[in-house]
Amino acid sequence: MSSKSNGNIITEPQATSTLVETGEVPVGKSARDEETEMRAMRAEKFSGYEGLKLVNLPKPAVSDGRVLLRVTAAGVTPLEHTILSGHFPLAKAPLILGSEGAGVVEEGGGTDFPAGSRVMFTGTYGVFEDGAYSEWLAVRKENLCLIPEGVDDVSAAGIPVAYLTAQVALTLAGFRAGKTVLAPAIGGSVGNAVTQLARALGQNTPCQAPRIMRKPSRQGRSDSMRSSIPLARSWVTACVASPAATAQTL
Repeated sequence: MSSKSNGNIITEPQATSTLVETGEVPVGKSARDEETEMRAMRAEKFSGYEGLKLVNLPKPAVSDGRVLLRVTAAGVTPLEHTILSGHFPLAKAPLILGSEGAGVVEEGGGTDFPAGSRVMFTGTYGVFEDGAYSEWLAVRKENLCLIPEGVDDVSAAGIPVAYLTAQVALTLAGFRAGKTVLAPAIGGSVGNAVTQLARALGQNTPCQAPRIMRKPSRQGRSDSMRSSIPLARSWVTACVASPAATAQTL
């Protein structure tokens, strides 16, 4: 299983990857154990990354409305860090993190998601219930989406949260073809997704934030912010008036 975090891919050792694909059984475990158990990276407590432990757990069972997936990749978002740092009190340990991911349908998908289908997903997983940092996961059917041909599993695992957030933002903003989109966080996953979706939907010219608007260091932040606000206002005004002239400011 692999994981993706804003372009960084974390891959397990090759022996583990081979085990998942070939069905080989590790030393000391029977074939029966492999059928009923799975490995997961679980937060035993929310005290930072040292709270994560590799554990063996029962493989989830298929129930009404749930589809059993063999997880092939897990997305990594800032929310995992927030939870692990103890700053999201609604989450309760122990908890398997991972709010988005990709996998292959094992069973329970019906005609919409036949066995063998490649899917991506997001939802309350990894927050209010166990998530994608595991070999298997039972996902609600309404949280699944087929992965398009030409998109690999690792890329697909990082799509749902960023692109759904971007789509909601564009919809709430009343975006339509011909409009200009301001993306002040183009370097982040959501800002990147907003730009791509807007282009696909027919935006005018991408309007990206210049370097002066980047977040200042903690030291001297107040002075920097006070000096940058007038510049930001004038830049946004210019961008709206002439987006073609400001699109390449970065």
